[in-house]
Order: sequence, then C-alpha cells, then structure tokens
Amino acid sequence: MTTRHNGADAAGNLICPSCDRSRGAGKYLCFACWSLLPARARISLKRRDELAVHRLRELLDQIHDGIPLDGIEVAA
Repeated sequence: MTTRHNGADAAGNLICPSCDRSRGAGKYLCFACWSLLPARARISLKRRDELAVHRLRELLDQIHDGIPLDGIEVAA
C-alpha cells in the first residue's frame, strides 16, 4: 500500500496509486494492476457517465484501505 499523492512523481510522471509504477495518461492504474482487477470492476470503471468520478473514488478508497486488487468491488 502506498501513501496518497497527487498522482505524479517529482518529475511529473503519472504513477499508479496501487504499486507506484508509471501509468499512462487517462489511465487509473498501470496495466499490471488493471489486469488484476475483477472483470466486473474493470467494466464499471470504463463507463464514462455522471457516476464515473464516484466509481473512481471507490476504487482509490479501496486501494488505500489495503483491499487486494482482485477483491475490489465497484458500483455499476
């Protein structure tokens, strides 16, 4: 588990909130961590609607609470 940060390292590179590896722009997690999420969570997180920010907050809260990636649940 990592500490909360603004999503970027000192050089401005985007970092994964789960493992501190680099992640792409517009991505919530690095590819390795994203692939560990349950399929249902990935599908929910891909949706771009009025609840997208809420689902992202759910994801980040669970990561920071130490829930294993394969146990994360995100509202549909």
